[in-house]
Amino acid sequence: MRNNYITLKDKNGKKREYRVLFDVENTNNKLNYIVYTDDKRDDNGIVSCFASSYVLSDKGNITKMKAISSDEEFKILSNILESLEK
Repeated sequence: MRNNYITLKDKNGKKREYRVLFDVENTNNKLNYIVYTDDKRDDNGIVSCFASSYVLSDKGNITKMKAISSDEEFKILSNILESLEK
């Protein structure tokens, strides 16, 4: 992550830049999470947000990003995101 932005490849292999909204460690399950956006809005003006769990390399880089896998994880991250909107 550099200057609150990450670069990821899309499904077509094209590199895309995303703005990091926040990252957090869940001390209960020892996983790190990142929530990020491409700042695009849908027809209702809602900004697209994405979330993944990740592992940090020995050098402190984000590696092995995975989709959120449980309702509990989604709820925790949604609550944090909602608190930031206020």
